[in-house]
Amino acid sequence: MPKRRIRLKFSGIVQGVGFRPHVYRLATSLKLSGFVCNRPDGVLVEIEGESPNLAIFLEKVLTDRPAAAAINHLAQEELPPERRLEENPFFEIRASPEQGRHDFSVGPDLAVCAACLTELNHPEDRRYGYPFINCTNCGPRLTIVKDLPYDRRRTTMAGFSLCSRCQAEYDQPENRRFHAEATACPDCGPRLSLRDAAGHELAEAESALKLTGEFLHRGAIVAIKGIGGFHLAVTADNQEAVMLLRRRKHREARPFALMVQHLEIAETLVHLNEDERQLLTSPARPIVLLEKKNPAPTSVGQRLAQAVAPGLAHYGIMLPYTPLHHLLFSTGLQILVMTSANLSDDPIVIDNQEALLRLAGIADYFLMHDRDIIVRLDDSVAMVIDHRERILRRSRGYVPQTLALTENLPAVLALGADLKNSLCLLNRQKALCSPHVGDLDNPTARDFFHENISLLKKISGVSPRIIACDRHPEYYSHQIADQLAPGRVIAIQHHHAHIVSCMTDNQLKGAALGLAMDGTGYGLDGHIWGGEFLKVDDNGFCRLGQLLYIPLPGGELAIREPWRAALALLFLIYPESWWPVAQKLKLTPPGFSQDHLQSLLSQRRNRPLTSSLGRIFDAVAALLGLRHTVTFEGQAAIELEAAATTYNNSTQTPELFGFALEKHGNRRGEIYYQLNLLPLLQKLVERILQGDPPEKNARIFHDSLIQALMSLAMRLCREYDLTQIALSGGCFQNRLLLRGCLDWPERPPEISLHAHCRVPTNDGGLALGQAVCAAQIIKLENSLESDSRHE
Repeated sequence: MPKRRIRLKFSGIVQGVGFRPHVYRLATSLKLSGFVCNRPDGVLVEIEGESPNLAIFLEKVLTDRPAAAAINHLAQEELPPERRLEENPFFEIRASPEQGRHDFSVGPDLAVCAACLTELNHPEDRRYGYPFINCTNCGPRLTIVKDLPYDRRRTTMAGFSLCSRCQAEYDQPENRRFHAEATACPDCGPRLSLRDAAGHELAEAESALKLTGEFLHRGAIVAIKGIGGFHLAVTADNQEAVMLLRRRKHREARPFALMVQHLEIAETLVHLNEDERQLLTSPARPIVLLEKKNPAPTSVGQRLAQAVAPGLAHYGIMLPYTPLHHLLFSTGLQILVMTSANLSDDPIVIDNQEALLRLAGIADYFLMHDRDIIVRLDDSVAMVIDHRERILRRSRGYVPQTLALTENLPAVLALGADLKNSLCLLNRQKALCSPHVGDLDNPTARDFFHENISLLKKISGVSPRIIACDRHPEYYSHQIADQLAPGRVIAIQHHHAHIVSCMTDNQLKGAALGLAMDGTGYGLDGHIWGGEFLKVDDNGFCRLGQLLYIPLPGGELAIREPWRAALALLFLIYPESWWPVAQKLKLTPPGFSQDHLQSLLSQRRNRPLTSSLGRIFDAVAALLGLRHTVTFEGQAAIELEAAATTYNNSTQTPELFGFALEKHGNRRGEIYYQLNLLPLLQKLVERILQGDPPEKNARIFHDSLIQALMSLAMRLCREYDLTQIALSGGCFQNRLLLRGCLDWPERPPEISLHAHCRVPTNDGGLALGQAVCAAQIIKLENSLESDSRHE
């Protein structure tokens, strides 16, 4: 039978995930000749044999691929048969070439697999109790990469020469450690050590683990080096230790994440459905937001420190994802607070010496190792709504997976926003999003921002000439754009980017109605936007509706002091009698007289107008007496959601407060709607004054708000013939709001609603929208230029 020879080029997550061994084993089992190798742009295969066997290979190379592999594109080319291979039939794995066009081919860091865990816990295995056990199915990837293609010599494992037994496994195609670039054992791999706050070594290896467990049991704070950086750990049942960590870390109230020993312990703390169980146990191992249970008196949940997540309805829970974590829990621990090792808002610490310096005065002890971390990665955060995973912070376990685009777009680097910053590099039909950076309000965070620019360029091999940024002139990311752009800077309106991000996330085509609901965005009219109804398509956006503008007395102070927005609402609802109402609601802060507050509410200076739904959430939390000042972004809104979540409405039909819709025209003669929530809020105030419980009022507010938002959305869909609705912005992190909109019972069947899944709905997903918006502008300009040349 005549032979054929074909060339295959695989792109996607195909390096460091056992894909080459998979190709090798399949090819040799089918008696095919050729080779496979890593390339900067993916994996190259040239393979020769009889047509039936090639057909089987082409099917099984995709269907039986390793679980961690993700193939974005496969190019196939027919070649003339090689005479040399006909004479000497064999298949081999070849060394990677040094140069070439890069692709997004390195995989994310993955939780330790079941096979490695079995070896870790087997006393007869040579890697028994070894905290750095891994194989092609698990372990570090991106965090140890120095350069591409992904080979051991281009990682931080290059300094650990393989022993003879590890080398034999690495060279044997049938072994699951065949070309496992991070593989090692106690004889040749990284080593663990425990140090005190002065850097003095106290113990190594197994002794270091046992002593760490003892220190944690005694209430110590231990900095533990993981895959993407250090954690700060304390036992979660020790209120004094948790409070000490808060004081030292300057983290007054923001909730801490929990790591639990196994799923059964999580079941005692939180309500879990099957989708949430699968997410918790997935290879990405994110922190999952889960609704708290009322713990049984004898459960471990009853002993959990109140300071872990004060005033909230959810815990952020993750399972152990490194061998080191599993070994720590074997010392008798069950639940640990595991929070990023840093001072609040600084990037996570990754270097041993950096840890001893920056965490001095925070950590009592340091459990560290000598495998260097190149790329710092925080834990990812996700939740499940409507049976779908919704990523809220995208980092370890997900980065650098790419997002497939529906069209071929020019290369763009988008810089994101200044809060919850993340970047995005667009090239051809793929989007590469950076790890979570955080808020760009200090020099160390800005250094991390620039690290991520370099990382995206290194992984992609692309240096875009087009830079996209937010329109806000005071954002660092906006101000630095001109210095970064070798070609052109395109500033994108904040809420336009939000909606395009959601549309790209869901691969929506054509026009859509976007509901962009958040705290702050620079508006085209000079006001602060944040409650927007936008019609969005490839040509841009137009504003079809907005929440009624309200004043923010004190400007940015109102973000940290929600009582200001609450007083502004009372001033609008009761212009002549706001003062006695404010006194009854205990909204008048000490040191402020009626005249002082009257002046604050009446003056035009330092009283910007905003349509922000985020500020409405803040104001309602203050009206209900839940939170007058905040210590972290979104605190008042989160506590308002928590209060509403705890209310059990036994009636079939929820009680709803009314709202008003008003039509307005702008200077260009365009008609838009204003959604006026003041009637809703006035009714809410009346119920508060009647003495209704805050939990009930919080729930009625949520239900009424959903009714108002969806009513206007459906009207706009009818009037503008739209059938797709995209929900984006930080307010949709609120589970009640998101679920209520997605499941709104009055939605016509022809209208579909879409929310974020693969990138965050908050500003962490903004860069994707910026990049696509800028690329569409360039594409449209190129098309118009081409048309003009042909006229």
